[in-house]
Amino acid sequence: MLSFAQKVKKYIDKHNLIDKGERLLIACSGGADSVALVRVMYELQKDYEIDIAIVHTDHQLRGEESAQDMRFVEELANSLKLPFYGMKIEVPSRVAEEGGNVQVICREERYAYFEVIMEQHNYHKLVLGHHADDQVETVIMSLVRGTLSSSITGIPRTRNFSTGEIIRPFLGVTKEEIFNYVHLLNQRFRHDPSNDKHTYTRNRIRHKVVPLLQEENALVSDRIQLFVEKQQQDDTLLQIMAKEKFEQLVTVDSNHSFFLDTMHFKEVPIALQRRVVLLLLNYLYNESDTFLNDRLIESILFACNEFEGNSVIHLPKSFFLVRHYNKVQFTSSIKEPALMGKMEIQEDCWFEVGAGFSIYLTRNIEANISEEKFYVQLDHDQLPLFIRQKAEGDRIYMKGMSSPKKVSRLFIDEKITAEDRYVWPLLVSKNNDILAVIGLRYEERFSKEYHGQNFVLYLKKH
Repeated sequence: MLSFAQKVKKYIDKHNLIDKGERLLIACSGGADSVALVRVMYELQKDYEIDIAIVHTDHQLRGEESAQDMRFVEELANSLKLPFYGMKIEVPSRVAEEGGNVQVICREERYAYFEVIMEQHNYHKLVLGHHADDQVETVIMSLVRGTLSSSITGIPRTRNFSTGEIIRPFLGVTKEEIFNYVHLLNQRFRHDPSNDKHTYTRNRIRHKVVPLLQEENALVSDRIQLFVEKQQQDDTLLQIMAKEKFEQLVTVDSNHSFFLDTMHFKEVPIALQRRVVLLLLNYLYNESDTFLNDRLIESILFACNEFEGNSVIHLPKSFFLVRHYNKVQFTSSIKEPALMGKMEIQEDCWFEVGAGFSIYLTRNIEANISEEKFYVQLDHDQLPLFIRQKAEGDRIYMKGMSSPKKVSRLFIDEKITAEDRYVWPLLVSKNNDILAVIGLRYEERFSKEYHGQNFVLYLKKH
């Protein structure tokens, strides 16, 4: 039968968690799990020819009791002749200033210190003591609370961190095995009374739900660990596929706005759609942001699978999803359109009218200008012409139609974005009759052929 250390080593070797000659920084709170982790890594030190050190943080939430935890861990390091790094972190003052979740703040401050030590002292990996029972709790919490991921992947064995990686070599062993190991060594450890409180969800699951599962199956930790490993394998493949789809479907402009081609996005299986959206959101937000939830993801997916009309979703932190038919934009701002008011058109010169168009109005029928042109008959009482934006109730008479068409309906038919509709140039007469919706439709008197008309209108698209 394998010893505890041998079982941990087997798990390390199976998943290639440690390379020979690496420098490892072990996070130790003083509790049974992390103390056992220190002792096992110390025992395996020669096998891997590694350098190890201990790091500890005092969150200053339990006064003298947490100060004693730091002294205990430092004494453990000294007894094993291992380097020790410890720091009191200002959690209480930050909570007083900012408010927020105490556990989240503790984690942020703790990991920030770990990162500094890794960088300053050239450690390759941060070693954490999460075990198989922690994995059970995490999976249950994910099921109860919901998860942004399309699959339950639990606590990862490894992940990138600072200048190297985080590794968790205890995920293959249970809490009971850890306790047996420290008792066999006659190794003391510290007990954090906050772990006994039912204030936190994880503690309630640990003390109430997990024991019931263990009564049903004593090997439930092994079963869930195997389930998680399969989920992680599947998720790795799906993430690779999602990144390929992301590269194909998402573009970014110079203003860091992201554009998604929804015509092709709709053809993608929903499992990859969700992952593409999450990848996109990771560019906009920190993945630890707690406001990212399933409801938000489902709203985004719904918008990305619609093609009719326009819609805007207000995303957190002043971001917006703007959908215009089959194009979706993720942007940090929606600029209010700059309305230019009514402008008189001067003859025989180019005039920039908006929406990327310029016009040139002349009585010189023989003018040799190589742009799109329209012949038109204009009476004296219609001059001068003006450019303005649309107004409520605007209509235009077009060739072949017995009644005028609403300009608003024309914009919808031509799939003009809601923002562009505000600034789209209308060519109007002195009497405010609409002669043209520039670049889209022209009143019935405009013609591509010359039949004695007295004006030519040239159109240039920028």
